[in-house]
Amino acid sequence: MEKQEPRVVRLTKDGFDIAITQKAAYTVRGVVVGRENYHSGWNSLISPADVALCWGKLAENGAYKRLKWSQGNRWYFWRVGEEFGYNNDFIARHSSNNHLIPATPNLVKAVKSLKEGDAVEMAGHLVDVTAVRKAENYFWNSSVSTTDHGDGSCEIVYLTQVKVRGKIYQ
Repeated sequence: MEKQEPRVVRLTKDGFDIAITQKAAYTVRGVVVGRENYHSGWNSLISPADVALCWGKLAENGAYKRLKWSQGNRWYFWRVGEEFGYNNDFIARHSSNNHLIPATPNLVKAVKSLKEGDAVEMAGHLVDVTAVRKAENYFWNSSVSTTDHGDGSCEIVYLTQVKVRGKIYQ
């Protein structure tokens, strides 16, 4: 992740004035372990889906298939039996939940086409988001580390490119 001068994308949707502030350039490569679409909540106006990924030794030889992955309420989860060989810290350091804000309608289609097991590269910017509607303030802040875990550890990505199944979407 490369730090950058903040660039702000502003938009208005359903009465919300939204500011998306870019914090750092971001590229992640991994295997899709889950995708969850969202239709409710103010942030679903800009982020219609979350994509959970794994990489490294967790992705090698299909090791991730030995875990049970799930998503809900903008979180991702895994369950594993005792015989797996890697602990929760290892799994957290080799996976992430990405809240995606597609920059174009073409990217919305690309994100919604992602399936479990797809090898993917996603590029864009880690962002903080603020929104105002009728004097109510909302915020959503991205982590800038893929090694953290717990509340606030998800990456919020202003998505500008997806590479999957031999195609590049922008």
